[in-house]
Amino acid sequence: MHTGKRILVVDDSQTMTNIVFRILTDANYTDIDCVHDGGSALAALRRKEYDLVIADQQMTPISGTELTKVIRADAALSKVRIILITGLYGNEDRAWPDGPDGYLTKPFEPRDLSQKVEGVLSMVALLASR
Repeated sequence: MHTGKRILVVDDSQTMTNIVFRILTDANYTDIDCVHDGGSALAALRRKEYDLVIADQQMTPISGTELTKVIRADAALSKVRIILITGLYGNEDRAWPDGPDGYLTKPFEPRDLSQKVEGVLSMVALLASR
């Protein structure tokens, strides 16, 4: 069980939110919240501490890329890790200091998401140990 890991799933598609939620619960994550737009995500991030945000890159009106920029610019949210889910090929290996910690390209297998989440959350554990 992944006790203590708080994950926020953000996607404007209810279907995709349900898929990601199901994959995470099957991987034994228990503290998962879901919202359907960037504004709701920012409100949730200000109410509760999250370890990880998994967001659709191409949401409207606030895209996952824009959400990432806002999170990175806010000192109170600086420890939040971010994975963007994208339908755009070629982004998978693009991670930079002011951007997301990883990308996952649609379509993906459940184990791909689980492995990506585990990798990013291991960074959270490493940062917390410093």
